[in-house]
Amino acid sequence: MTETGSETQAAYYPIRVVAAETGVNAITLRAWERRYGLITPKRTAKGHRLYTDQDIRLIRQVVSLLDRGIPISQAQAMFANGDASIEVIESTRNEAPSQWQHYRDQLHEAVKEFDDVKLGKTFEEVAQFFPVEVAIRFLFMPFYEQLQSTSTFALGAARLNFYTAFLQARLAWRISDREISSDEKRILVVNSTMDAEVQLLLVAILLQQLNLGITRISGLIAPADITELVRECAKWPAILVQIESQPSDNRISQLQSIAAETGCPVFVTGQQGAFDSRLRQAGLIPLGQDPQKAALNIRDMLQGLQ
Repeated sequence: MTETGSETQAAYYPIRVVAAETGVNAITLRAWERRYGLITPKRTAKGHRLYTDQDIRLIRQVVSLLDRGIPISQAQAMFANGDASIEVIESTRNEAPSQWQHYRDQLHEAVKEFDDVKLGKTFEEVAQFFPVEVAIRFLFMPFYEQLQSTSTFALGAARLNFYTAFLQARLAWRISDREISSDEKRILVVNSTMDAEVQLLLVAILLQQLNLGITRISGLIAPADITELVRECAKWPAILVQIESQPSDNRISQLQSIAAETGCPVFVTGQQGAFDSRLRQAGLIPLGQDPQKAALNIRDMLQGLQ
């Protein structure tokens, strides 16, 4: 097929540029294309996606709708019917109460009453309409952070622990429920602290969406045991470890030994950003606070080691 003049003059952008421009990670962009047909990028001869300025505008409109709590399936219908103009989106933003607020109210009521059944119903309802990373970004993690900020109030710590246990269980179930093909790379995911694993589990879920298998060992794992695990099995090309927010020199030294003795790249999460430089000096790979970027960094680095 011969390209038209407008097509040959159009500017095209790779997926990494579009992700940076719109704030929507590559995982989600691919999901919108496969599951909902919202965007149909062109392809290079090697199959790489290329997006136009019009595609970028469309993605930003989708983000605006999701930000209002409009499910992705409903957003798809709005675009199909021509109802998702900028005017309609802005009118929805100014007039309609946020669907996210509706779900936050449900979470608040369930946690206030320590009602795991209500929590479960809300989680499943949201999961039906939104990609998991979108739901986590706009609902479950903000609510988790809200509970953290009120943990010193009466019963605040109990409610935080209640919600944390629920969220960890649901995220862990999603990891274990996914089938892993024999040709997928597996990453050993462990927690070496007593801290909550919410961030660690979220990165693990996003890694699975990037077709990276996960071997998760729950509970506290001593650094020496991590080394022994890798030596015994020799099937993990990388290790993802959650550590303390303020790791001690001894902890950093232990992680350095794991990397040296196993020969595997050791990705680290959970620490404050001020410790990243020390971790790098020890031959470790610190991940930032954004789970989506963390997952993409792990994927890209492992591909670079092939």
